[in-house]
Amino acid sequence: MNNNKENRLAGRYPTFCTVELDSGTGVTRNLSTTGVCFTTDNALEPNLMLRCFILMQKMGRNIIRVRCEGRVVRADKSGDGWEVAINFTTLEW
Repeated sequence: MNNNKENRLAGRYPTFCTVELDSGTGVTRNLSTTGVCFTTDNALEPNLMLRCFILMQKMGRNIIRVRCEGRVVRADKSGDGWEVAINFTTLEW
Protein backbone atom coordinates (compact mmCIF):
# COMPACT_ATOMS: atom_id res chain seq x y z
CA MET A 1 0.00 0.00 0.00
CA ASN A 2 1.32 3.43 -0.96
CA ASN A 3 0.96 5.99 1.83
CA ASN A 4 2.47 8.89 -0.12
CA LYS A 5 -0.05 11.71 -0.37
CA GLU A 6 0.02 13.92 -3.44
CA ASN A 7 -0.10 17.63 -2.56
CA ARG A 8 -1.12 18.84 -5.99
CA LEU A 9 -4.02 21.18 -6.62
CA ALA A 10 -4.37 20.33 -10.33
CA GLY A 11 -3.96 17.31 -12.57
CA ARG A 12 -0.69 16.93 -14.45
CA TYR A 13 -0.44 16.22 -18.18
CA PRO A 14 2.60 14.65 -19.83
CA THR A 15 4.15 17.12 -22.28
CA PHE A 16 7.39 17.42 -24.22
CA CYS A 17 7.97 21.12 -24.91
CA THR A 18 11.07 23.28 -24.84
CA VAL A 19 11.57 25.45 -21.75
CA GLU A 20 13.69 28.59 -22.15
CA LEU A 21 15.51 29.82 -19.01
CA ASP A 22 18.04 32.60 -18.50
CA SER A 23 20.56 29.85 -17.67
CA GLY A 24 19.78 27.60 -20.68
CA THR A 25 17.01 25.32 -21.88
CA GLY A 26 15.05 22.32 -20.67
CA VAL A 27 12.31 19.91 -21.73
CA THR A 28 8.98 19.57 -19.95
CA ARG A 29 7.99 16.24 -18.43
CA ASN A 30 4.53 17.34 -17.33
CA LEU A 31 2.46 20.48 -17.01
CA SER A 32 -0.59 21.60 -15.03
CA THR A 33 -2.42 24.85 -14.44
CA THR A 34 -0.38 25.35 -11.25
CA GLY A 35 3.11 24.27 -12.27
CA VAL A 36 5.57 22.50 -14.54
CA CYS A 37 8.17 19.77 -14.14
CA PHE A 38 11.09 19.80 -16.57
CA THR A 39 14.61 18.47 -17.04
CA THR A 40 17.62 20.70 -17.58
CA ASP A 41 21.41 20.55 -17.48
CA ASN A 42 21.56 23.38 -14.93
CA ALA A 43 21.11 23.06 -11.17
CA LEU A 44 18.45 25.39 -9.76
CA GLU A 45 18.07 26.07 -6.06
CA PRO A 46 14.79 25.34 -4.26
CA ASN A 47 12.81 28.52 -3.41
CA LEU A 48 14.46 30.40 -6.30
CA MET A 49 11.99 32.69 -8.07
CA LEU A 50 12.47 32.55 -11.82
CA ARG A 51 10.97 33.41 -15.18
CA CYS A 52 10.84 30.96 -18.06
CA PHE A 53 9.09 30.49 -21.38
CA ILE A 54 7.36 27.27 -22.45
CA LEU A 55 7.17 26.76 -26.20
CA MET A 56 3.83 24.99 -26.70
CA GLN A 57 3.80 22.79 -29.78
CA LYS A 58 1.40 21.16 -32.19
CA MET A 59 2.61 18.52 -34.61
CA GLY A 60 6.23 19.40 -33.86
CA ARG A 61 5.85 23.12 -34.53
CA ASN A 62 5.96 25.86 -31.89
CA ILE A 63 2.58 27.59 -31.84
CA ILE A 64 2.67 29.72 -28.70
CA ARG A 65 5.28 30.98 -26.24
CA VAL A 66 3.89 30.99 -22.68
CA ARG A 67 5.63 33.30 -20.19
CA CYS A 68 5.79 31.77 -16.71
CA GLU A 69 7.06 32.99 -13.37
CA GLY A 70 7.24 30.86 -10.31
CA ARG A 71 9.11 29.37 -7.39
CA VAL A 72 11.30 26.28 -7.64
CA VAL A 73 9.72 23.76 -5.28
CA ARG A 74 11.99 20.83 -6.12
CA ALA A 75 15.31 20.26 -7.89
CA ASP A 76 16.59 16.69 -7.98
CA LYS A 77 19.69 15.29 -9.65
CA SER A 78 18.54 13.01 -12.47
CA GLY A 79 21.04 11.21 -14.70
CA ASP A 80 23.25 13.80 -16.38
CA GLY A 81 20.97 16.71 -15.45
CA TRP A 82 18.31 17.96 -13.06
CA GLU A 83 14.56 17.46 -12.70
CA VAL A 84 13.02 20.75 -11.61
CA ALA A 85 9.45 21.51 -10.47
CA ILE A 86 8.09 25.05 -10.46
CA ASN A 87 4.91 26.32 -8.80
CA PHE A 88 3.53 29.12 -11.01
CA THR A 89 2.86 32.60 -9.68
CA THR A 90 2.21 34.10 -13.15
CA LEU A 91 1.19 32.72 -16.56
CA GLU A 92 0.83 34.88 -19.66
CA TRP A 93 -0.41 33.37 -22.93
